[in-house]
Amino acid sequence: MVKTYKIGLDARPLSTRVSGVGRLIAETLKAFPSKEKYEFLLFSHLPIHADHKKVLELANVRWVDGGGFLKWKGGLYYNVYVPFYLLTHRLDLFWGSQQVLPPFLPKDLKAVLTYCDLVLYLYPNTMRWIAKVQQRLFQSYSVRRSSFILSISKQTSDDMCKKFGYPMEKTGVAYPGVNPEEMTKLLDTKLSNRIKDLGTGFLLSVSTIEPRKNYPFLLEVFREYRKLNPHHYRPWVIVGKIGWESPEFIEELIQERTLYKDIFILDSVSDSELQHVYKRAGLFLFASKYEGFGIPMVEALFHKLPCIVSDIPTFHEIGKDGVQYFATDSKEDVKQWALAIDVFFQNPKPVDLSLEEFRWENAAKITEGVFRHVLEESE
Repeated sequence: MVKTYKIGLDARPLSTRVSGVGRLIAETLKAFPSKEKYEFLLFSHLPIHADHKKVLELANVRWVDGGGFLKWKGGLYYNVYVPFYLLTHRLDLFWGSQQVLPPFLPKDLKAVLTYCDLVLYLYPNTMRWIAKVQQRLFQSYSVRRSSFILSISKQTSDDMCKKFGYPMEKTGVAYPGVNPEEMTKLLDTKLSNRIKDLGTGFLLSVSTIEPRKNYPFLLEVFREYRKLNPHHYRPWVIVGKIGWESPEFIEELIQERTLYKDIFILDSVSDSELQHVYKRAGLFLFASKYEGFGIPMVEALFHKLPCIVSDIPTFHEIGKDGVQYFATDSKEDVKQWALAIDVFFQNPKPVDLSLEEFRWENAAKITEGVFRHVLEESE
């Protein structure tokens, strides 16, 4: 008889529309090998969102429905209800998918942490205050309490070990990525009118509009590019919800869109629409100040979409020598980006990078291997 391990995990990101961490959890669970050996208990204060319904269809996955009035806030639920549940129900391992663990874990319960970034320490002003408070309270404890830490990039893993003095031999990297078969299948769906109306060959950025993504810089780049070629420039499409960016900048962006009618913001797209947008774009722009990884960049490269991105280490891990990297610090950098965009469209060059290491099945295989190692080590 096959032994089944019970694994609890922080599934709160699955209670909303698709996001970076939510996608990481969902795709890892769907691609997880040896499903018969693992039962996953999803801890979320809210029901699993319809965008992630395929996760609940998995035979080895179930949502833990409970929490009472503590479900009012995700933080209360995670830091009070989940520890109580774990004290009264025996699990074999807990997976902290958002780089924090619940407090007061039973001493014999093994824990694996997925570490996504060091925004809390490098760019704290770009975080929502409630997220900042919760991570400050539990980040150091979570690292110390973990049996093993999987980061989403080599740079993030190195930074985390340096920050906390965590032993390198208890760390690994599981790159997020793409599901080629599913993405190709989504392109077979009918093109929606709003995507068709965008045309083709446009500039594209994909991410939540929040401070770390550096959209004020990209707006200045687009203005400069527009001036360089006022009669033949390409429009700019932004796919991403408006997050916690400053209200002043959001108003400025909306005014620019209204005045020139050459900026299009799609704050909610289906999976198929997103793939069609990538396929129809001409150039991908990603100017983040800092990233733990960069899934939109991998998705763009999967569609062989050329990229101009900020010169940060994690982007080099993904793009290697196949994309253009520029600084984002000064007005001269703005001009450099704008000129690079204009030059590119005068002589477009295709991009063809191997993305074999950036596949969800690889991430799932690595994660399963770590879980198995930690569980067998404790037996």
